[in-house]
Amino acid sequence: MSYEVLQKLKAGEVPLGVRQAAARGVLPVSPEELLAILVYLLNDTEAFVRTEASSTLASSFDEDQLKGMAERSSTPVEVLEFLGQPPLRVPKVLEALIQNKVVPDSTIYGLASQVGVGLMDLILVNLMRLLRSPFILEALEKNPNQTPDIRRRLREIREEFFEKRNTYIPIHQTRAEAQAISELREEGAEAAQEGPGTALVVYSEKIEEGEDVTSLTLRSLADDGVGELEEGAEKDRVSTIQKIAMMTIAERVQEALKGDREERMILIRDSNRLVAEAVLESPKLSDSEAEGFAQMKNVSEEVLRILATRREFVKNYSVVRGLVRNPKTPLSISLGLLNRILTNDLKTLARDKNIPETLRKMAYRQHQIRTAPKGSRY
Repeated sequence: MSYEVLQKLKAGEVPLGVRQAAARGVLPVSPEELLAILVYLLNDTEAFVRTEASSTLASSFDEDQLKGMAERSSTPVEVLEFLGQPPLRVPKVLEALIQNKVVPDSTIYGLASQVGVGLMDLILVNLMRLLRSPFILEALEKNPNQTPDIRRRLREIREEFFEKRNTYIPIHQTRAEAQAISELREEGAEAAQEGPGTALVVYSEKIEEGEDVTSLTLRSLADDGVGELEEGAEKDRVSTIQKIAMMTIAERVQEALKGDREERMILIRDSNRLVAEAVLESPKLSDSEAEGFAQMKNVSEEVLRILATRREFVKNYSVVRGLVRNPKTPLSISLGLLNRILTNDLKTLARDKNIPETLRKMAYRQHQIRTAPKGSRY
């Protein structure tokens, strides 16, 4: 959308009569551009134009229109800021606003101290924004709606990224890892550290003393169906795992946000939820990767929950189908997504012995309802 009239307004090229018409909402433009124009006219030089624009804004747009504007990256910044101003909008508008990555950090800051638990959670999962703008974290900490879980997560983020320095999770260092550290040190790698200690723990794997984290990670990848590598590439993967194993939590989060596909494939199964969540925030994350994550059994339930509740993921049908077919997905999430499953896939689910019995029966029931002759009742 070009927003031609808005651009002319900003350039001071629109006469008063046209501004008055716009303030009354009678300008022949799209609803999206009209909203942007009205927001701009709230600061018009003429008081009666400002008053008229405010009145039109309050009465001319429904919640679905506002939500549509809040979720578009092309929406003018002035509109996004307006939607985040008090009084608070309905949750679905704020949810779209919070998840829109082009919304100014200052707008999210204004919301962070006021919104309810569900919206606080959405702000928390955007680690890139929190690391960039710690004042949002401070606003969340002042929010009176905190739950014990939210309070714990806020504390974790503050400790790991703003207080600790070079802190490692104490895990037994195997001979293989010691050898890798020695080789990296010889090459002058800054990541090498004196003494024992690695940070990588593969999710759901209990690492006993003497076990090799690298081997466990490779087995976890294989178990999730990660394909065989070309000849010579296996050594590169081992090297990547060993490099990640020597990182602090904060370093792994940065790697999750900025690294490559191979690194994200490893880090998504990290036992630390901050690291795994950061993978899902990476601007480099592709649709095919999200589809693969939805099918993985060696990731935390938190990863699957985020995939199931974030708009950018559930708009991908393959992600939804993967989550429903994944026996690791919590039943409450799978059941909630079942109505999005296509009829042919429902038939397959009804025969799948690997998913919970309750889900299988519900899939069968929905398939029967959808394929029943018109007029039949169940």
